[in-house]
Amino acid sequence: MKRNGIKWQTMMVAVIPIVLMAAIMAGYGLFVRFGDLDRSLMERSKSLARQLAASSEYAVFSGNMSLLRQYVDAALAQRDVNRVIVYNSAGKILIESSAKNNVNELLPVSLGASRALYENNDFLWLYEPIVPTEIKLDDMSYGYAPGDGGKKILGGVLLEVSKQRLNGNKAGILVTTLLITIGVFLLGLMVAFRVARKITRPILELNGAIFDIGVGKLDTHIHELGVSELDRLAEGVNAMAQQLLEDRNTLQKRVDEATEELRQKKEQAEEASHDKSRFLAAASHDLRQPLHALGLFVDELRRKVSTPEQIKVVELIEESIAAMSKLLNSLLDVSKLDAGVVVPRVHSFAIRVLLNRMENDYRSMAAGKGLTLRIRPSMARVESDSILLERILLNLINNAIAYTPEGGRILVACRKRGSRLHIEVRDNGIGIDEENQTNIFREFFQLGNEERRRDKGLGLGLAIVDRLSRLLNHPVSLRSAPGHGSVFTVDIPLAEDIAEEERREISGSLMPSVEKRASRQTGTLQDARVLVVDDDELVLSGTVGLLEAWGCSVSMATSVAEACDQLGSGEFDLLICDFRLADGAGLDVIRAAERIRHTYVPSILISGDTGPEVLRKVSTEGRHLLHKPVRPAKLRSLMLFLLAGNR
Repeated sequence: MKRNGIKWQTMMVAVIPIVLMAAIMAGYGLFVRFGDLDRSLMERSKSLARQLAASSEYAVFSGNMSLLRQYVDAALAQRDVNRVIVYNSAGKILIESSAKNNVNELLPVSLGASRALYENNDFLWLYEPIVPTEIKLDDMSYGYAPGDGGKKILGGVLLEVSKQRLNGNKAGILVTTLLITIGVFLLGLMVAFRVARKITRPILELNGAIFDIGVGKLDTHIHELGVSELDRLAEGVNAMAQQLLEDRNTLQKRVDEATEELRQKKEQAEEASHDKSRFLAAASHDLRQPLHALGLFVDELRRKVSTPEQIKVVELIEESIAAMSKLLNSLLDVSKLDAGVVVPRVHSFAIRVLLNRMENDYRSMAAGKGLTLRIRPSMARVESDSILLERILLNLINNAIAYTPEGGRILVACRKRGSRLHIEVRDNGIGIDEENQTNIFREFFQLGNEERRRDKGLGLGLAIVDRLSRLLNHPVSLRSAPGHGSVFTVDIPLAEDIAEEERREISGSLMPSVEKRASRQTGTLQDARVLVVDDDELVLSGTVGLLEAWGCSVSMATSVAEACDQLGSGEFDLLICDFRLADGAGLDVIRAAERIRHTYVPSILISGDTGPEVLRKVSTEGRHLLHKPVRPAKLRSLMLFLLAGNR
């Protein structure tokens, strides 16, 4: 039971008055009863002392000790009388019943007519003088006149009365009173408990029901409690619970409806996203096919033009093809990151090597726009993928150059922060408002480029930065304000103190460029036997013409079946296959060639699809993939690389 509970308080309200009343009545009864007993003993003792003094007058006067002894024995026979002493007028003891107590100190200094009374907790002593009586005669009647104080005193009587029986009676009365009081208390406690339980039961029931309602059991119903006030309260609680139940059901119905609506909208959005992805993939593929063929034809055309006007036209066509290729390749980079085929190769390297190379590459570009580019390198070594980190920084610098007005400044600086290195790319360009500081990392989102000018980028650079930073676990933060420029910060872990490693001075792409590796190879494509498989006549024609111009011996096929026939009837040094064919895939042609030759066959897959599934499939097979449009120089470099490795 809690001390602050209503049941305990109700019991206290009932018990405390009963206990107080019983205590007061018991105390008052004991006081009155004890007083009556004390007065009764006193009066009886005084009466006995006076009676003994009166009866002893003659015996003391006549000196009849035998008669005095009889009177003393008669007094001792009385209840509670413990001792009797009779004195003469000189204060000498004539008769003493016993000598248990020394009472000489209790006697008056001089015996006289005055009475004396002494007492303690155990005994009561009363002194009564023995006074002679006189007989007065007159003419009319006979009688006796008592002596007064002026008469001669014959002696005195000392009576000792015991209080043992009185104290015993008092103790018995006290015990009886206490027992009765305890009984009354227990009876009151029992009655109070029953009353409190009767009062608190409906309150506790009401409290339990309200608690159940509070935890969500809104179907709780309180039955009749037997107390009119509480019954009215219970009716109100029942009505409240019913209303809450109805409101909850209504809200749940609305939530279910809203959830279903959101689910449908989510499905529609996902379906629209899938449709968009399929559309972009199809559009990318369909755009890459003619663009790829166009690039091949332009490269072949360059070899056949001679006049300056013709060369100028070819250069303009190549510039347009390069712009379209840049867009498609940026989309390809995003697809690679989303597909998860880019695996970081983390190692320790000196950051100054990377920054010095970037400064050499971009100083002239910044100067061409009237900007000042300064890079402050650091001697620190970091743990990262140097190629992917360089791509992050290149995109940030490109972004700063694109959005900083002429005469502006761009600073790349390194700052050590504990075990991390912060690389900051600062500019005093147009700045970014807080509302759009998250949006700029979305694909194709650009500020201040409503006309979509190519010199301000495509809106994919920061999207690639965001994906690469999450891939490398290098957080990128932004501080910016409109008109006050921007500060992009890349957080990179510092390398532990280890031996100097070989510096990898690689730049430009997400993965090590095959073209750069092939540039180190020496060799020629003269008389190389190449099988080209493509179901697009335009692409097939352009590829064959380009390869023949390089001195290759080229065979053609437009399907998997036709390619298998060609493989069975001839030997080829290299296969160039379109990823998607009318009756299968380029991978099927490569597998068939390796089954026929029982060895590895150098091969190149060319695809217009940039979807993640294509990248994952090719990466799993370990094949070389080029995306349309393919630059002829890149195709030639990869062919040289594969043929040199095979030889």
